[in-house]
Amino acid sequence: MSDQLLAEAHRFLAWARERGARLDGTDESVWFVQGVLESMADDPDEDPSFRAVKCLGYSVYLAELLADTCTGVERVIDGEGMGLNEVLAVREGGAMQFTLTWVQRCLDDPKSDNIVFKYAGALRDFGEHERSKALNAELREATKH
Repeated sequence: MSDQLLAEAHRFLAWARERGARLDGTDESVWFVQGVLESMADDPDEDPSFRAVKCLGYSVYLAELLADTCTGVERVIDGEGMGLNEVLAVREGGAMQFTLTWVQRCLDDPKSDNIVFKYAGALRDFGEHERSKALNAELREATKH
């Protein structure tokens, strides 16, 4: 794990919270992340280095949210120094969720690669069935409008 990458992600998340980002450690905050990623997808001319830091920060946030709220799950950063390969939420001997890949794919196609849908699936995979069902119900309701 890269301590440098984790520190950079946490600096970004602190900066984002100071500016009003709704990253409060709840399942509902994943909707905020989805909205930010949709905005980023609409702005491909954003400074590439800032965009990379944002991707790192939001992928760490999602992995840590899963780790903090799902029994036996840990956040893992696969990288060395400032070289990032992947950010994951991992349950030993079980499921793995690749949150950096989620973020990157959402930027490519925010509607097809919806973060809330992926997060709900991760909750299911990590045994949080009721929370997963609740988010899926919210997704169904949101797509009706």
